Amino acid sequence: MLRTLAFGLFLISFPSAAQDGVFHIFHNNKMLGTIDVLRVAKGDSVTYSMISRSDFTFLWKRQVHTVARTMHVDGRVTNCLTTVHESGALRDSSALRCIGGRGLYVVHPEKVYSADLPKNPWTTARMYYDEPVGQDSIFVESELFECPLERIAPGEYILKLPNKEKNHYVYRDGILQEIRVDRGWLGLVFRRAS
Repeated sequence: MLRTLAFGLFLISFPSAAQDGVFHIFHNNKMLGTIDVLRVAKGDSVTYSMISRSDFTFLWKRQVHTVARTMHVDGRVTNCLTTVHESGALRDSSALRCIGGRGLYVVHPEKVYSADLPKNPWTTARMYYDEPVGQDSIFVESELFECPLERIAPGEYILKLPNKEKNHYVYRDGILQEIRVDRGWLGLVFRRAS
């Protein structure tokens, strides 16, 4: 079930007319990889895509490949897919698909439930393109629920994730410059390439 849904969401077509960008992934000032971000608008839909690749050694050599895609239709989240592969094996995944006006939620491994689609149009994917001025929560695609967002200074926000994890977003003139990822044992920085 999960593989079928993930494959179906993965094949969402992406028309031309896109904006894109690249962020470098750093740990202790050493570049580990990149994130390619893409936004495609067509008619009443906007699709965001993020693909990251990183190589690092923490106890053993790891290669992490993440794919995240989120689709908004009429300003509302209707589909999203996040997969994380480590050294070729699926580590985590989550997906949301609109079926009959409701959402089918799937979380690896095989947790499936139906619920209303998210009402919040703000997602982590959208934060790569738009500063979340006035927002107090964000729909986090990898978690499939809303998490609190706090503005801590002009152009700076903390997204509070489960397990006391945090993402610190830094904008300059409304453009995302950096995300500082706090995962306790592993702190990462995603920095916009110049």
